[in-house]
Amino acid sequence: MVFEPRDAPRDRTAFLDWYRAQTEWSEGHRYDDPSRTSGNLASWYADMRRDFPNMNGPDAYQMAHDEENPRVTGYSIGTSVIYADFRWSEAEAAYATVRSLAVKHGVGFFNVSANDGEIWFPPTERTPNGTPIPGLTLSLEGQQAFKSPSLALIEAGVDWLQPAGGPGFLILDRDNSEDYAQTGGGKDACTVEWREYSNGSFRHWVAGLPGSDTKTEIEVPGNGTDFLVKANEKLSNESVKRILGAFARGLSKPKEFVWRDISAQFGAASPPAPSRQWWQFWR
Repeated sequence: MVFEPRDAPRDRTAFLDWYRAQTEWSEGHRYDDPSRTSGNLASWYADMRRDFPNMNGPDAYQMAHDEENPRVTGYSIGTSVIYADFRWSEAEAAYATVRSLAVKHGVGFFNVSANDGEIWFPPTERTPNGTPIPGLTLSLEGQQAFKSPSLALIEAGVDWLQPAGGPGFLILDRDNSEDYAQTGGGKDACTVEWREYSNGSFRHWVAGLPGSDTKTEIEVPGNGTDFLVKANEKLSNESVKRILGAFARGLSKPKEFVWRDISAQFGAASPPAPSRQWWQFWR
């Protein structure tokens, strides 16, 4: 479900009460007409139905005789919410599309299908840049990859991370090289790594906070794994966003952080490795 963030309470208990009230569908109008909803939700719906057409209402998809389109979707459109009902076969692709378009159009997102499902609100203190960045691929554990992600989507991906149930890690690849940045963890703590290739070899760093404990080893919880790092390498989501934002814009590693070179652990003189399972990226 997506929703108009200005109309929804941010406290989780209050939000769930509000959600239940919205889905009683008691506004006294038909729920298949996008003209009834907010401008941002209508824009989300217009983008969404290009890939997942509506089965009902004025925009109903007209199937040819004997056609089977598994992406035809049921939408219930209220003043402040749009509830989408997908086929299970399309769940992974639908989830990624709903989530990314919610970021693009500045609407909230509620993962109705999950126990203790995520409730995401767009940032209120600022508006992240929603312009797609060509040449990048954003991958989250268990989700469809996003080509040409915006800074807004990358930041939302960081907020999406959670150690219990995932996604527990995120990788940002530069498409025309073997360079990448990655982060693992969740809302309370993350760790970040940055890799650059040059002349057939690479260097690989871990980001840390200056003036903090660089000796003690700690574990940052991930989804089914823990990331072993130095104490100063436990970072906040905001720090992660600054680092990934710099990588996405093609900048150097931010100098506000200290960078521990761990290239030797991977064999820096080796050529780029073939595709690996995600856990092999981590020490």
